[in-house]
Amino acid sequence: MNLKKAANVKNIVCLAAVAALGVGIVIADKKGGNDNEIRKKADSSAAASSNAKGGGSEKTDKSGREKVILAAEIPELSCESVDFGGNVIFASPDGGYSFMENGDTVKGIAVQDDSGAEVKFSKEDGKLVLTRDDQPAAGFVYENHMIELKDGKLYIDSSPVEYKATSFSSYRINKDHVIECTEKGKYRIKDSNGKIVKTFELKENTGSKIKIKADDEGFYTEGVNDGWFYNVYRLGDDLLTTTWENVLYINGRELVPYGYTDDHVDPDVKVDIDKIGLEPMRPPIDYGSAADENNDISSLTGEMLSYVNEVRKQYDMPYVYGLDELDKAADIRAKELAENFSHTRPDEKESSYNTVLSSEGMVWWRSGENIAKGGADAKEVFDSWISSEKHRAVMLDPDMKYLSLAKYEADGETYWELLMFNDSYVPVEEEAE
Repeated sequence: MNLKKAANVKNIVCLAAVAALGVGIVIADKKGGNDNEIRKKADSSAAASSNAKGGGSEKTDKSGREKVILAAEIPELSCESVDFGGNVIFASPDGGYSFMENGDTVKGIAVQDDSGAEVKFSKEDGKLVLTRDDQPAAGFVYENHMIELKDGKLYIDSSPVEYKATSFSSYRINKDHVIECTEKGKYRIKDSNGKIVKTFELKENTGSKIKIKADDEGFYTEGVNDGWFYNVYRLGDDLLTTTWENVLYINGRELVPYGYTDDHVDPDVKVDIDKIGLEPMRPPIDYGSAADENNDISSLTGEMLSYVNEVRKQYDMPYVYGLDELDKAADIRAKELAENFSHTRPDEKESSYNTVLSSEGMVWWRSGENIAKGGADAKEVFDSWISSEKHRAVMLDPDMKYLSLAKYEADGETYWELLMFNDSYVPVEEEAE
């Protein structure tokens, strides 16, 4: 994918939103000056998207097309390493970086950018350093990808290169407590407020009340009433076992330190256990089929589709498509932005932006909106949105199916409306029953 450096968008003011019908706004408006990342690209920013069970549960739409079954997770828009033809930069658990050259750990790497200049990566005082032809540099282009170093953090095509542990290092033992492995054979307990506690009590599947203790000496479980050592018991569907050395296993898998089983981790790195992610994300399910008819859509919509789908392709996500009915709704919203530049409509009820979908006869369960003021063309506005986490999340929402872009000029200003929605959702839980 070729995502070149964002255009000069200092004069673009952006808003975006994500909301749920019957649930309310999920991501509230973020106005200019409060979002440091967006402030670098634009004067102000925010994002909007919505869920509703309005699409029904039928298998086909009115035209006979098969409806889509989607999951509601947004994938992480980042990677853990960048491979420059065998020379690799890996994100480390401490937030830094390490290097490998043809499989060997090295102190730095050198690559050649698309212009033929020599680019070198190294570390000084633990911080990543980038030079180009022996001069300090902030970025370069490699095989049409933009590589940037901003505030000591590495980015590829505006997405951060970040470490994510693959080791099994924490376990939620109940709704109020989490067990974390801090070092091999050493553990700690955190309550729902993040406070470290020494012990707590709970009931296992047989109804027996047991006392849990976890510390640097290992993981212990004993009966409250009988004082027995419980080395095998069940909590829900999980089987917990401990060895006589007090090492904890869950379903046969040992709880190990954060980063313990990961590849390419610098052995000298001191891990911050508080960076552990306790709730694993569920991967998206099969997306099924989607509409592939783009008849009668506007040229602006067609242009934006090409930009957005190129990025979605990078993340192995389903394409979004044009829809002439959505173009009409986007045109209405673009004109409304001149009256009220926000995600609410200029009516007495201050209705949400997504009511335009229903008023134009569209049934929807999920919707999203990005808006902007200023910008010379669709590409410049796209560059501004894709460089912002909240706006990018709307455009890369895996549950969206259709997209439209419209603009409206009034009083010397240009208003941009990106409207997205999905009309055919079958909840995974309901389908499985």
